[in-house]
Amino acid sequence: MTPDSIVKVTNRGMITIPASLRKKYGLRDGDQVIVVEDEGILKIIPLESIESLQNRSITTKEMLEILKRSREEELELEE
Repeated sequence: MTPDSIVKVTNRGMITIPASLRKKYGLRDGDQVIVVEDEGILKIIPLESIESLQNRSITTKEMLEILKRSREEELELEE
């Protein structure tokens, strides 16, 4: 953990994501993220914009392969 990854929570529950992480994950003003609690750990997950998803050209075959791999990984984690 680096000092620039430590953030404070304001009295309104807001935090500032460090610039280095915003740049790394391509986060810009107005982008949305989801905050999830996973086994006592808070995770911040960037949500892709509709425009970004529309610009991505992915075939049905590629999507099915991604889903298949995802299912396999999930089954491995359950074992």
